[in-house]
Amino acid sequence: MKDWFAGERGAYFFLLLGIGLIGLFAVLEYRFPQAAQLETARGRVLWQQETRGALYFRLADQQQFVLHAKGDASGRQRQTLRDAAMYPVSVRFLRQQKTGIGFAPGEFYTVYGVAVGGKEVATLDAVRSDYRRDNLTALLMGVAAAIAGAWRVRSLSPGSRRAGGGRPASRRSR
Repeated sequence: MKDWFAGERGAYFFLLLGIGLIGLFAVLEYRFPQAAQLETARGRVLWQQETRGALYFRLADQQQFVLHAKGDASGRQRQTLRDAAMYPVSVRFLRQQKTGIGFAPGEFYTVYGVAVGGKEVATLDAVRSDYRRDNLTALLMGVAAAIAGAWRVRSLSPGSRRAGGGRPASRRSR
């Protein structure tokens, strides 16, 4: 049985994987909300659960939110929310982006900004920059996979296949 990964199927796999990752980057960039789309919720944090990639929490009005670590590279927003049991905070979120998790019932809305006393901990542009830096990984991997796939597809195309391992025939062999 031939190894498909080293053959033509593998070449097309890498090419399509690269195109898919580039498309993923485009979708992630497109889905990032504008400031006018965000809503604000205020209150004290009643419950919180931190995972490796996010901080899930519930405010006093029973709305549930998630702050992703990829949008908070400095960790200042997460630290503010950890301390928010003592004082009220404001969070800016997009109601259309919600998720459910296994360890708590209900829907969680993605947070894009935390403020204390009306002062933002991180601006929306800083959060966008943190997300973009993380998303660039997908873009770079996509470009590398697409180039590798395109190179392999080109090298395996029928026009480039020659006798003798791809070397042109010498004049003496004619």
